[in-house]
Amino acid sequence: MKKFTILLALICLTFNSLAQSVRPKREFRGAWIATVLNLDWPASRTASAETQKTQLINILDELKSAGINAVMFQIRPESDALYSSSIEPWSYWLTGQQGKAPNPFYDPLQFAIEQAHKRAMELHAWINPYRADRNLNDYPVSDNHVTKLHPEWILTFSNFKMLDPGLQQVRDYITSVIMDVTRRYDIDGIHFDDFFYPYPPDQITNQDANTFEQNSRGFFNIDDWRRDNVNLLIKEVHDSLLSVKPFVKFGISPFGIWKNGVPAGIIGLDAYSVIYSDALAWLQNGSVDYIMPQLYWKIGGNQDYGKLLPWWADQANLYGRHLYPGHLLNTDFSKNEIPNQIKISRANSKVLGDSFFRSGLLVNNTLGLSDSLKNNYYSFPALMPVMDWKDNTPPNNPENFRFDILANSSSSGFIWEKPSQALDGDTAYKFVIYKFNNSNISQSDLDDPKNILAIVNDNEVLPASQPLGNGILYLTVTALDRNNNESTMSNIISVTAPENPVLVFPADNASFQPDTIILKWNKVLNASFYHLQVSDDSTFSTLFLDENLITDTSYVLTGMSGQVKYFWRVNSLNIAGEGSYSTAFSFITGFPTEPVLLDPPPSTLNVSLTPTLIWRPVANADSYRLQISKGSAFISSTMVFDSTGITDTSFTTAQLLPNQIYFWRVKARNQYGSSNWSIPFGFKTGNITNVNDENNIPEEFALSQNYPNPFNPSTTIKYSIASPNQSGAVSSVQLKVYDVLGREIATLVNERQPAGNYTVTFDAGNLSSGVYFYQLRAGSFVSTKKMILMR
Repeated sequence: MKKFTILLALICLTFNSLAQSVRPKREFRGAWIATVLNLDWPASRTASAETQKTQLINILDELKSAGINAVMFQIRPESDALYSSSIEPWSYWLTGQQGKAPNPFYDPLQFAIEQAHKRAMELHAWINPYRADRNLNDYPVSDNHVTKLHPEWILTFSNFKMLDPGLQQVRDYITSVIMDVTRRYDIDGIHFDDFFYPYPPDQITNQDANTFEQNSRGFFNIDDWRRDNVNLLIKEVHDSLLSVKPFVKFGISPFGIWKNGVPAGIIGLDAYSVIYSDALAWLQNGSVDYIMPQLYWKIGGNQDYGKLLPWWADQANLYGRHLYPGHLLNTDFSKNEIPNQIKISRANSKVLGDSFFRSGLLVNNTLGLSDSLKNNYYSFPALMPVMDWKDNTPPNNPENFRFDILANSSSSGFIWEKPSQALDGDTAYKFVIYKFNNSNISQSDLDDPKNILAIVNDNEVLPASQPLGNGILYLTVTALDRNNNESTMSNIISVTAPENPVLVFPADNASFQPDTIILKWNKVLNASFYHLQVSDDSTFSTLFLDENLITDTSYVLTGMSGQVKYFWRVNSLNIAGEGSYSTAFSFITGFPTEPVLLDPPPSTLNVSLTPTLIWRPVANADSYRLQISKGSAFISSTMVFDSTGITDTSFTTAQLLPNQIYFWRVKARNQYGSSNWSIPFGFKTGNITNVNDENNIPEEFALSQNYPNPFNPSTTIKYSIASPNQSGAVSSVQLKVYDVLGREIATLVNERQPAGNYTVTFDAGNLSSGVYFYQLRAGSFVSTKKMILMR
């Protein structure tokens, strides 16, 4: 009997290990992108629109790389909008001022949808339904904010305001906001977080007593009434979505404990009685499509993930809805905690995915989780689970699948014809490309996710950036509809490795090439990418350039040195393999080498106010360009002299200012182009006797009082930057303006500046009357002064 028990335990352990290691083909893999408090995005409320867009692209790229296939993007943190809305004001967390649109204008939600769908990721618009003002007096509220338009709808607590869930007007208002988003944007889902009635210590007491008295709807117990208020809103939203866009998913992430003591052994806040969140009622009523409980605790203990997860899975499965547990990337967890939770999820067939809070933590590889997902748990792509109650009719399969030259391109990729409408009127929304090492592909072979090459939203795509075969691969494509039903496969095609390119220009042993040269080679018909190498060594043991993933048949080469012989070669590749490198060609650059500066040498002190700058002659140069700058940046604001056409190797300057740090540099030119700039030299001009001259190098840092003060609408600010030594060192200088709440209004200076006296004009034309502060930071020096704007 003992032997049998041990054998049974071993069998169960092996089965469980296998279950945990399987990468499912269908799995929800989500991440929350929080905008409130700028937790994840945007990183700065004052950043430009382009910077904010770049930040969001980088987040989505990192999430895609980690295997994430859905994002919950927060668009309404506190009755505001991170999208263009005629109902609610622009969010403070986007522009730093509630009601202020991005300038230049862009729509963050529209941009996020486009970028997510470009990566074949779902975007669920994350909305906080009731919160109206997260932290009272934290920032000015816009005149068209609901707290000002409808103060009668507002419940006020010590730290925030919220919409009164007991009012039908409020439920209708929230639903109208959601339906406005749903009608105008191509979202994949609407997502609620766990903020319904407030958490302790701001737990509701009698703030809604009057509402209950006037709108009790026959309830005698205010707790039951509050839960029903939430349930009514959720049903109203669900039914409204179903009537307009039935494919849009509706999901909620409630607090992870439904009731204290449920399941047995669980101890924690009672969401049912404290925040009036009855998640089971939403499941029982079919009012949600998925539930994403925030199971933010470890395995074991009073809030045991290992106990809570199966209980939630049973409830969701009982009522035929999806469960995707939410995980917290808690830095107090061990690195194995979240992976072990994922294993528990995957071992339970009633769990259909996972989601992670927050994307910023995941992007930063907190707990090493991003690496674990990329290299292990999410190493293969995954399709979304199908919601059978919405639609289970698959689309028709794509036709005329082929590997061909892409439109407006020199590279090859996959092309197919989109399928015709299926019986339910749906057509393709996304596509799945599969790869195999043989042509004997059955429909069952599509069930293994390791065969998925890519999930895409377009019918003209480049294959993987690196070859995945040994000379030949076989591929097919299927279609997904909006509910992720999958079609049968298309025709099967084979892709062979490409031939070798032939170099075209410049021809081998070409002499006297310019400083910017276009390298050209022939088009290889079945090539997806090209790999270019340039070296000053015929063996290519050292590389000047090593550029992969070139989709054109030419490359603009810059940054070379003059009078040097270079060698270049190209190979072609596609998903099936790569050819050999082409025969290498060589060329010699004809432009001159960079000059060497001689006098005055670096860090020379007490130089004449009209110094003669001398450099070494450069062979084959017919002229030189000389620049002199007050500062090493050589930008327009610091440039003192910039002249081309100098034919000598010395230059005597016009009179410079005394006690100043200057930098100078030279480049050589001929008919083939110009050299790189020489290494800049810096020098300091001599003293003058008038110690009160404003051009003296200051002996200490100083910030002067603005003039005039009070002012309207502009004022002048002067400050002094001292040199810490005699080498002409520069300081990192910031001059910023703040309001009385300490919020940054303007950045007047943010750069490295040499020692000297400076004057800046501050224009407050778009500000209201009041007290403002300006602060100078230069190294360890900090000084703040007050100024008054009086209209």
